[in-house]
Amino acid sequence: MGEAHTIHAELPDIENVQVVPKEQLLERVAQLAEQGHRFITTTCIDNGERFEVYYHFDRQLAMTHLQVTIDRDAPLPSITPIYFCAFVAENEMKDLFGLRIDGLMVDYQGRMLVSDELPTPPMRKSDARRNGDGS
Repeated sequence: MGEAHTIHAELPDIENVQVVPKEQLLERVAQLAEQGHRFITTTCIDNGERFEVYYHFDRQLAMTHLQVTIDRDAPLPSITPIYFCAFVAENEMKDLFGLRIDGLMVDYQGRMLVSDELPTPPMRKSDARRNGDGS
């Protein structure tokens, strides 16, 4: 569980990023909760084959960010058993990106923000865009 400063094209100024394997996510989130950190929100970036998911926390006006990188169709454990309020942000990622999130305490089944008429998650890159043809 080493700390790293990550520079990402969409997030050029983010600091205090800790890269965490998804298997250690809940353990690290529980540590932050024990230290008095508040959960703020999540950010998801679709890199084509993988998602980068950032969890943002605050303690005494200092931000800490956890970054988890997962394969496109791999499940991500929900942090709602630790921070119940995360159910909103996690359902948003599920709706907008099609992320599989296991253990959500309140799960809208991908229909919190979108309707059944929307065939694919609107923020998820299509196969054509992943292949570089720009569509």
